[in-house]
Amino acid sequence: MKSLLRIDTISKKVLLMLMSVAIVSTVSVALVFSAYELNSAKREQIESLESVSNMLSPNITAALLFDDQDTIAELIKPVLSRSDIVLVSVTNINGDVLAESTAPNIDKTSLNETSNVTKVSTLLTLDNQKYGELSITANDSYIKDRIQFYGKFLLLLLLSTFALSLFLSLVLRRIFLSPILYLADTADKITKSNDYSLRAKQHSKDEIGQLATCFNSMLDTIEQRDILLESQVALRTKELENANTQLHEYAYQDGLTDLPNRRYFYKKLQSLIDIDNMQFALIFIDLDGFKEVNDTLGHDYGDLLLHQVAKRLRSCVRSNDTVARLGGDEFTLIIEGINDVERASDIAQKVKQSLMQCISINGSQVYVTGSIGLTFYPTDGRSVEDLVKHADQAMYLSKSKGRNRYEFFSYVIEEQAIEKRRKLEEIRVALKTDQFVLYYQPIFDIDGINVGKAEALIRWQHPQLGLVGPNEFIPLAEQNGLIEDIGNWVREQAIKDAAHWFRLTGKVTQVSVNTSPLQIDHAGKWVDEWLATCNKFGLPRDTMIIEVTENTLMDPDSPIQQQMHRLNQYGIDIAIDDFGVGYSSLAYLQRLDIDILKIDRSFIQHMETNESSIALVRAIITMASHLNVKVVAEGVETKGQHQILQQLSCDYLQGYLFAKPMPAKDFIQTYIKPLEAQHNPLVID
Repeated sequence: MKSLLRIDTISKKVLLMLMSVAIVSTVSVALVFSAYELNSAKREQIESLESVSNMLSPNITAALLFDDQDTIAELIKPVLSRSDIVLVSVTNINGDVLAESTAPNIDKTSLNETSNVTKVSTLLTLDNQKYGELSITANDSYIKDRIQFYGKFLLLLLLSTFALSLFLSLVLRRIFLSPILYLADTADKITKSNDYSLRAKQHSKDEIGQLATCFNSMLDTIEQRDILLESQVALRTKELENANTQLHEYAYQDGLTDLPNRRYFYKKLQSLIDIDNMQFALIFIDLDGFKEVNDTLGHDYGDLLLHQVAKRLRSCVRSNDTVARLGGDEFTLIIEGINDVERASDIAQKVKQSLMQCISINGSQVYVTGSIGLTFYPTDGRSVEDLVKHADQAMYLSKSKGRNRYEFFSYVIEEQAIEKRRKLEEIRVALKTDQFVLYYQPIFDIDGINVGKAEALIRWQHPQLGLVGPNEFIPLAEQNGLIEDIGNWVREQAIKDAAHWFRLTGKVTQVSVNTSPLQIDHAGKWVDEWLATCNKFGLPRDTMIIEVTENTLMDPDSPIQQQMHRLNQYGIDIAIDDFGVGYSSLAYLQRLDIDILKIDRSFIQHMETNESSIALVRAIITMASHLNVKVVAEGVETKGQHQILQQLSCDYLQGYLFAKPMPAKDFIQTYIKPLEAQHNPLVID
């Protein structure tokens, strides 16, 4: 029995296929027909109920107008004569039931709970005026009768179709399968014997005959291709081996320098760490001056330079050591079997000397150096991440110490890096929590008595460290992109204070604000912010002074100079801070809109003991006087310095001899005299 039911031959499969097609087709037609009849019966029932409802609605509306409930009841009662109608009701406009008839043996509550009912509702209207609603509810008895009739018909149709399909399938199976089974038998013989000279006979000219012809042609093709297959397999195998070799090179080799790339470097580093008792030195190299080569000669020269550097680095180490390019101008060396400072220093010195030699590229002489950081495994770290991080930190230490040198990693470096990150986070918190304050140092007239200017100096009121000077955090902020936020806060607070002093006194007290070159953008947004803040606080002209270093203004035609000119037109003065210590020519002053020169304190300190300092200060003051530029001497700390500056006719004085920087509150109490106090001096006390 099981063998009869098992579909394991093509004969059974063809029979099953033919029978399945016949049965599925018949069942599909029967289902579609049944669905159509069911839908038709439902639609006919609804149309019939709507017809009855439309016939009754005019009479019921008339009775409803006269509030004749008996007539309404008589009108709806005959409707129940239909076998499928179980409930008829009439409600007024408020939804109250005026009349209702229910078929015998029908529970009205059960009608609300069942879904096998059809309900038709008709509005009772006259002259577009609504008076109530007629509802007729019918059960599915009419539809069940139709389904029962068509069910018997379809069952008979299915049985007849099954018998006829079985007979036709048996006949067709025999006609179709004979030539196919012959081909299958021939193919089985060829498969078992691997004799591709055997051929199948063509018994007919139909599709089966064409299949036999194609089968024989296929055998001819196989016979020919079998001869070529072995040679082609050998050729493809060789090509795959070459492709795998190239893919490996692409994955682990830098295409520019032919050195191992970053991926290979990390894989190699991990493989060495996985070896027991392994010792090696990791050297990190970052080229100094590479950007200048790219900027001046172009990226093609930069690529050739990197290629030459790669050759020099390979010549500095043994053949079993690893030289890799991480990307950009960063290279690494892995020196196996070295764990002492002396041998590593020799290699680092050799690399340094090699890089310092002139490199000739297309006739151009190029010079670069390297900042080198060294670390050891396992002394300085036991993971890839730690070793790379520590070598990188040592390299940055050599950069910060002047470049073209090498430094060994120490945990002091890491502690400094952690401290730097901590301080950066504290600066961000200080900006959010308003920990910064402005101190003001008065700038006196030459007599050392009158104060018409003050310099705003930022301080950090640290929660734990107390008052912190700008030298402790401004350079760090400039290096890490925080100087703009700090500069914005200083500008806002200084302008706010200057506006407050003007309201108190009715006269301008000029406030100078130091500005980092990093704050000045070429698009002019920085100037727009200055002007907007001055307008915000209603600040009069000639109140604010912006201090910049002379190196910021070296190029008079730069966009920065154009921005300074805009500020000058608005009434914001420009001062050059620390004048005399920059690298620019004094001749550029005659082309710039400069209002004040601040002589650097290094010249003032030695005036009492050094005639050259006096000569330099005299030259600056004389030159500024001829250019109509005022001069401020910074760092005046002794009476002797004051006397010399008076003799040289300096315009303004600033220094500890007169006053130290002080909080805004103290500056107001000492130097800002409100309008009331000016008119009534007794009020001052």
